[in-house]
Amino acid sequence: MLITSFLGILFGYLTGSILPAYFLTLIVTGQDIRERGSGHAGTTNVLREVGVIPGILTAMVDVLKGIVALLFARNILGLPETIAFASGFAAILGHVFPFYLHFRGGRGAATTTGLLLYYLFRLASFYEPRLLLADLGFLLVLILSAILIAREENMLAIVIIPAFSFIILFRFFSEAESFFILTCNTYIFVISTLNIKKYNLLRLENEDFRLWRVLIRPFAFSFPALSFFMPVEKLILLIGVILALFAFLDVSRLLFHKVQQVLNRIFPQMYKLSEKERVSSITGFLLGVFMAFLFFEQKIAIAAVSFSIFGDMSAKIGGKLFGRKKIFNKSLEGSLAFFTATFVISYVLFLYAIVPFWLSLAGGVVATIVELLPLHIDDNVSVPLLSGLVMHLFS
Repeated sequence: MLITSFLGILFGYLTGSILPAYFLTLIVTGQDIRERGSGHAGTTNVLREVGVIPGILTAMVDVLKGIVALLFARNILGLPETIAFASGFAAILGHVFPFYLHFRGGRGAATTTGLLLYYLFRLASFYEPRLLLADLGFLLVLILSAILIAREENMLAIVIIPAFSFIILFRFFSEAESFFILTCNTYIFVISTLNIKKYNLLRLENEDFRLWRVLIRPFAFSFPALSFFMPVEKLILLIGVILALFAFLDVSRLLFHKVQQVLNRIFPQMYKLSEKERVSSITGFLLGVFMAFLFFEQKIAIAAVSFSIFGDMSAKIGGKLFGRKKIFNKSLEGSLAFFTATFVISYVLFLYAIVPFWLSLAGGVVATIVELLPLHIDDNVSVPLLSGLVMHLFS
């Protein structure tokens, strides 16, 4: 068994190390594909640097070789499913680290995608048709939105892979295939993240943009999460105490210049330049959360606050990175990112039977419009209040 397993994994590695990108480019141009374009021996680089037909041939081989390795290990060698998957994954490693090219090959995205599609095909038989259509519709909307906003394949993967993984876990947590799919998803997510870092796609910081303040917003979801574990009255009291603390700091620094100096010295990155003479958005956010739980029932407050948390974060990052078309004082891409976040939230709340999808989506549309329009009211307050009000009235 041990020797057979070793042979199966070795076969996977050797199969994966066959790089059509390298050999086809050498035949067609006489050059090493790794010395052209992105420097990777993969499908995308061949398409860009050599041509469509070599690119298609490369894609076909790269996608199939992981599946071939897996099926050989399982059906020919009679190995269990886990070892068969290891053989398929070894094909990815063979693609990335071919022994005859000094262990410098491609990224393995196409081979990983092949394994992913194989296991998705196997899981499809467990799906109820209506659930399959619902999940595919959700992912399709997410993909189209990501394409319209980012137009960059690595950013597309960063958005889609987590959502895709969540759906698989939610539907098939106990199935072995879900583990294999999540492993493939994780690999694609990692190489996409590395590409984003390599090509410096995340250029966000400036004098009035605090990235840490944007990225820390999901931690504020602890307020809606706590509503499942403690009475809402106590949660409102807790939020009120935290709100009072930040409001006190704001009033003190606005009234007394020395307090402003001390706070800037102790917490140099806490306040933006635009907040030098006004209440900070942190206080505004806490006020919005406080009023949402005070005025609306728990489920509606959770949806409204989630729109504010994740919608604002998505709009800021999407607008800063990809904003091209200006509308009012925002960008169309940023607003589309905001709506996409509310769409995802609405679907998740629907899956967990917290809020009906249509009701939450109606609130998400209102939240997006409120965030876009120049209402001269802090979005952190207006978004949860107005979206919550619409959901309250429609419910």
